[in-house]
Amino acid sequence: MSDEPWAEFDANPWNPADAEKALRWVLRALHDTQIVLAGNRDAETAAKHIWERRKREAFFADACPKPSRATGYTVADREAFVDLEAAAEKEQYEIAQAMTQGAAEHLRTLRDMSMVIAALSKTVGHVVPGGVR
Repeated sequence: MSDEPWAEFDANPWNPADAEKALRWVLRALHDTQIVLAGNRDAETAAKHIWERRKREAFFADACPKPSRATGYTVADREAFVDLEAAAEKEQYEIAQAMTQGAAEHLRTLRDMSMVIAALSKTVGHVVPGGVR
């Protein structure tokens, strides 16, 4: 492998069939990724609702510390209990957030790729062996 950045680059020009194939590929990838992103957003919203429900349940649980001078419990004690009780649900929500962000980033990358593919496709037919028409 060469240290030159473009040493492995395939410089063969596209023909119209190559251009159409690339455009169809990126169109399908954009469509599929948009569907995945929508599903991930739904899953993220559901995970958030589950986490928030679990926090409410923990807050009103009999075992939840009730802050007062008489009991010696503080608000921080109560918050720590609620956080501990809802930790697994929070983790699932954070994973769902990461999945949504990953799909959104992939969609942005595909959009960038689609612009490059479209630009390259416009040159098909204008390049001939040995130079530009």
